[in-house]
Amino acid sequence: MLDFRVFTFLKVCETLNFTQAAKDLHITQPAVTKHIQALENDYQFKLFTFKGKQCQLTKQGKELLDLLVTMNNDLQHFKTKQKQENIPLNFGATLTIGEFVMTDLLLKILSENENLHVKMLVDNTESLLKSIDQGQIDFALIEGFFSKDKYDFLPYRKEPFVAVASPAFDFNGKAVTLENLLTFPLIIREEGSGTRELLELTLKEANLTVHDFAKIIEIGNLNTIKSLVKHQLGLTFVYQSVVQQELDRGELVLVPIKDLTISHDFTFIWRKNSQFKTQYQDIFNLFRP
Repeated sequence: MLDFRVFTFLKVCETLNFTQAAKDLHITQPAVTKHIQALENDYQFKLFTFKGKQCQLTKQGKELLDLLVTMNNDLQHFKTKQKQENIPLNFGATLTIGEFVMTDLLLKILSENENLHVKMLVDNTESLLKSIDQGQIDFALIEGFFSKDKYDFLPYRKEPFVAVASPAFDFNGKAVTLENLLTFPLIIREEGSGTRELLELTLKEANLTVHDFAKIIEIGNLNTIKSLVKHQLGLTFVYQSVVQQELDRGELVLVPIKDLTISHDFTFIWRKNSQFKTQYQDIFNLFRP
């Protein structure tokens, strides 16, 4: 188990505020200060600097944070392993992957491996990265962007990213520009989702933002987004696997965009320098389609 002062350090890193860290930990602010000073004495370097009231991690503090976050993740994985007779698969998946990729994969994995104990958290990329850092999950399958300095990874598969609309929106089979689409309402996922991050990056490369569209509708559920698009309330950008059934049934149509073909990796990630790297690589092979 990690020293209690380490958890104080992790909380201060999360909040960058000694007062807020004390409130979250239900201890006094002087106790937080004492814990940090004790760690600084042990390691013989400063963990934080202050500019006015603004708290910032030092270079050595950032390096220690990365080390301790990985250690905490490994310890939580080790504890879970000891408590369960079956092999634990405690992981996360982003909404697109969790709802539209993992179902068939889990049917296959569980039917072939009866000794697995599966716990899957479905959330957006930002939340899943935080859950890995806090040791709540061991690894994740994500479509969003992540720091390659903090996480080891293996590309899972490449997925087309497409614009779709109701068949009632007649594009005459002709490719349109992104600028042509700005007159339509845009239905998108919430901030922090991988789908939205990829769309925003695509628009940025064309000197556009989501706010250039006539109207923005933010929805956190992909099935609701598809329903709104089918009812002609706007268009959306999604991974093709999300809408493949609707495309096959003719309920939605692809919007051809001139000189623009987008695809993105679905990625299998875990904390960098984890002691369980080999195990995660074995699980990745199990997860491969």
